[in-house]
Order: sequence, then structure tokens, then C-alpha cells
Amino acid sequence: MESKLQIYNRMMSTLHELKTEFINEASLAIQKRVLLMEEFRTSIKIGLYCPYGNEVMTDMLFTESDKHRRELYYPAKSQDKDELSFYRIINLEHIIPTKCGIKITGEIIRRLRDENELDVLLVPGIAFDLHGARLGEDETLYNTVLDDFRGTRIALAYDFQIVSELPVVLRKKRVDLVVTEKRIIKSI
Repeated sequence: MESKLQIYNRMMSTLHELKTEFINEASLAIQKRVLLMEEFRTSIKIGLYCPYGNEVMTDMLFTESDKHRRELYYPAKSQDKDELSFYRIINLEHIIPTKCGIKITGEIIRRLRDENELDVLLVPGIAFDLHGARLGEDETLYNTVLDDFRGTRIALAYDFQIVSELPVVLRKKRVDLVVTEKRIIKSI
């Protein structure tokens, strides 16, 4: 079995080499799958992420969810504390993607007091396994949220980011579903 560092390095290398055409096509396919999922369609409050680097894009999910009057929240580090909070966003032009979530440049509608107000949380990552374990870019960003979150956790990933098994230490930060351009994986 590859070590956590070996998997991380291999995936980061592949992610950096992705062509724009692949990112656009795969992201579109992934977002279409998510829009058809009952877990997503029945959600009112959704936690999204703003893609950083070559992560799966989420702009279609924002647009379609906004049309259906869903509340969309994005993670950002609090300015006064170094902890992750979710902020309601109504205009994508008011956010700038960063490694640690987003930087908000416009008016904040609402900050969630508790991430468990969200029905569903969509997360990015570097690699995922069939058990729902997640290896992230900045593991501390979502770890606390994934530990405590009671809603549905959905990871968006390219199919090459799926490995048969990640090291056991990563299994406690699980997602319920992983959606790729080729399949939907329900954690086992």
C-alpha cells in the first residue's frame, strides 16, 4: 500500500497536469450527477466550496441551486479567529478562492453559527477511497467539520482520485458519497 505522502504527491502531480478541457468536461459531468441526486435535490441549505487550483468546479451547482432558492454557504476562515465558518453567498463575484476556503469581498448575508444547519456539505480533496476516507490539501480545513457534521457529506472528485484504500488514520474524516465523472461511490 502506498503511504499517505506517496498518494498525496502522485495525486498533486496529476492534478497540476490537468488540461482545462478535461477539467471543464469532467466538472460538468460531476455537477450534473450531483444535481440529480436526491440528497442534493431535497436540500435547502447547502455547503459548497469555491474550487482552488484544478479542483472540480462548482459554478453550475451554485447557479442551479440559486434558481431554486436554496441557501448557499461557503467556508472561510474567520477574520477574528483562525477557525472555519460558513457564510451565505448570493453572488460568486464577491468571493475569491483560497487554499483555506474563500476570501469574501462583498457583503455577508449570514454566518452560520453551526455547520449542522446545513443539509448537505460538498467537499473537495486530493484522494478518496471506497470507504469514504479523504486526503485533503489542507487536512485541518474540513477535519473538524467532517467529524461533527450530521448532514450528508458529498465529495466531488475526478475518477483518477479514487484509490482502493487510504491509510487507516484518514478513515475517521469520512464522506458519505463521492461523485466523479464516471460514477457515484457510496461509502462502504
